[in-house]
Amino acid sequence: MSGMMMRKSWVWLAAWAVLMAGCGGSDVRRSDAEALTREVAVRFAEALVAGEYEQAGQLLSSEAQRDYSAAQLRNDYRAMVAYGSGPAKVDGVLQFMADWPAREARDIGWAYVSISGDDFAEAISVVVAEHDGQPVVRDIEWGRP
Repeated sequence: MSGMMMRKSWVWLAAWAVLMAGCGGSDVRRSDAEALTREVAVRFAEALVAGEYEQAGQLLSSEAQRDYSAAQLRNDYRAMVAYGSGPAKVDGVLQFMADWPAREARDIGWAYVSISGDDFAEAISVVVAEHDGQPVVRDIEWGRP
C-alpha cells in the first residue's frame, strides 16, 4: 500500500473510531452516516476503476468477501464497463440514503456512485455497514438501473 493510501487509511480509521466512541456503536447521526458512506463508497469505486481489486476486496465485509474474490470483482467490473472505451473515472456519489426497505440493523448508509468514461456512463450501488467496528461494503449492485 502506498504511503498516501496508508495515511488516508489511518485518518479514516481514526475518524471512524471517534465517530463510534461518540455515537454509541451503530447509532450514527445522519450527517456522519452520509459522510462515512460516501467515503467508503468512493474508495471502493476508485479501487475498482484503478484495477486494484485486492484493495477493493479489503473494503468488503467478511460475508461479501465470500461472494466476491478479487477475480470476481474484476470480472463484474469489467463486464459492467465492457461496452465503453478509454479510461474510467469515479464521478462521485450521486445519491445517498440513510433508510430503505431492506436496511439491516448494522447498515450505515446506501450510496449510488457514478463511474464514467468518454463514451459510457455506469454506476455501482453499495450498502456500507458496520462490521467488527469497521465501516465496510456489505452489498454491491452493478450497473445503472
